[in-house]
Amino acid sequence: MIRQMEFVSSHFSYAEEYVLSRTPEWVNRKYEQALKEKWEESQARTWEGFKSLSILLDMVMNKGKNIDSIMPPSYETARDQVRQQELPKKKFKEGTWWKG
Repeated sequence: MIRQMEFVSSHFSYAEEYVLSRTPEWVNRKYEQALKEKWEESQARTWEGFKSLSILLDMVMNKGKNIDSIMPPSYETARDQVRQQELPKKKFKEGTWWKG
């Protein structure tokens, strides 16, 4: 339990007194959340390394022909894709539907 409290306080930058004043259930929830966040960060770093290696190999072996499929899309492209997916889900008609 003490290890969990120390981990929670260091991960979330809480004061140790703040963590000590909480219930054991709260500490356990925060401990599980912190473990999940650490795991997700590790997964993201692993994927970034894998993508970097894939890009390097593609540049060396394939002269960069498949780099667009490896790299994530730009922010604008991703935003436009999300908007296109959400368009059919809209319940309200846009524009001047009351005229004519």
